[in-house]
Amino acid sequence: MGCSNASKCLFTIAILGLLLAVIPLAANAAESNRRNRADSRLSLAQAVSISLTRNLRMADARLDVREKESQRREAYSDFFPTIDLQYAGTGYRYQSSTAIASLTGTHPSRWAIRGDPSGGTGLAPTYPYRIDPFKLFSMSATITQPLYTGGKLLNDYKYARLGVDYSAIQFDVERQDLTLDVYEAYYQLVQAEKLLEVADASIRALEALRNQTLEFYKAGVVPKVDVLSTEGQLATAKIQRTQALTDIGKSKATLNFLLRYPQETPIDVIQDTAYRPNNYAIPAIYGIAAANRVEIRQANISVEQALALVKSAKADLLPSIQVQGQASRINDDWNTFDPEGTNDWRLQGILSWTFDMFRQRETVQERRVTQARAFVAREQLVEQIMEEVKTSFLDMKRSESDIENNRKAVEFRRENFRINQERYKEQVATYIEVLDAQRQLSSAEGDLIVSLIGYKTNQANLERRLGTIR
Repeated sequence: MGCSNASKCLFTIAILGLLLAVIPLAANAAESNRRNRADSRLSLAQAVSISLTRNLRMADARLDVREKESQRREAYSDFFPTIDLQYAGTGYRYQSSTAIASLTGTHPSRWAIRGDPSGGTGLAPTYPYRIDPFKLFSMSATITQPLYTGGKLLNDYKYARLGVDYSAIQFDVERQDLTLDVYEAYYQLVQAEKLLEVADASIRALEALRNQTLEFYKAGVVPKVDVLSTEGQLATAKIQRTQALTDIGKSKATLNFLLRYPQETPIDVIQDTAYRPNNYAIPAIYGIAAANRVEIRQANISVEQALALVKSAKADLLPSIQVQGQASRINDDWNTFDPEGTNDWRLQGILSWTFDMFRQRETVQERRVTQARAFVAREQLVEQIMEEVKTSFLDMKRSESDIENNRKAVEFRRENFRINQERYKEQVATYIEVLDAQRQLSSAEGDLIVSLIGYKTNQANLERRLGTIR
């Protein structure tokens, strides 16, 4: 009997020891899994970084910069001489005096007259011996260097160089726009997930209320209409939950698109809804926008480009001077490098001045109007930016003020719901008061989430209008 008790004691001790060893391991494993899930969640900074790396909008902006850089190099190459190589072969129906004159005496084999005319013997053809007057082949190399173009080449190059600067700034514009899109999609996903939590909490509260009402109905305390009303309110809460799930799916689809992930890629984001105040104030924000909005710099570049086009058009009213050198080789055989061929070269200066019956003058006037429009567009852009900054600031301040009001409303509605629940248990309050209190609590919690996310979204939108979004 003692041995049996001792065996039971030893078995119990062994089981306890095993449990003491396994429980910490299980707890550590659970903690490790929780940390891994937390680490795998996508933060806002990570989402922005991934989108800037993978999104095709940025790839297109990079290609635009490369395109404009190639155009700049193309304009720069106009300052250097151009070399033209030409090879031509001509067949004549009749004898060509040009071929005879060009090739006569160029080589000992090309006699002026075949035979010995002084002795009265031999043949005297009408063209030199070993010269084919019916064929002429030529190869030439021409080098042309512009010396004076009235500033056209210089202004064309300036226009192309400013185009590179414009596209580089446009790359930054695309980066800021994409960053704002990621902010909005990220916060919309957080908002949808938080509203889903509110809907789930509402469903749990209504299910508990339904069960309690059902018990009261079975006891004959309340009529059946109370149970039906609770079921109706529960169905409405489930509809809200379905809507929240749909919004989550849409937000994930948008975020996957911006991150350039496959649409069915699961995304788990960090639900950061903490309120953080900022120091933005009027009129300081106007100065921040004027200093940081890259679109204003783009508008300045557009004005400079328009001026360069005006100067380029005015250059066409002036004469142009260029120097041209040409070296050529002529033969009556396709192989112009044959020793029986002949060489020729020339160097000439060319002055050209085109008169087109005031057409170019009107082109200059057109470019001047374009420059004036660019200046007006710049001023209009600045005014529009200031208007956007003001409206974005007001939207952010409205959301910020709504946060505190909605927090107070949630505290009040939560306490009101608790009191009505207790009163309903004691049959002091009616089911209508409880349902109204629960509905108002869910609405207040949803409004608080919307105001928190709205504040973050409006702040991001304000920073985009200020040009400081990162």
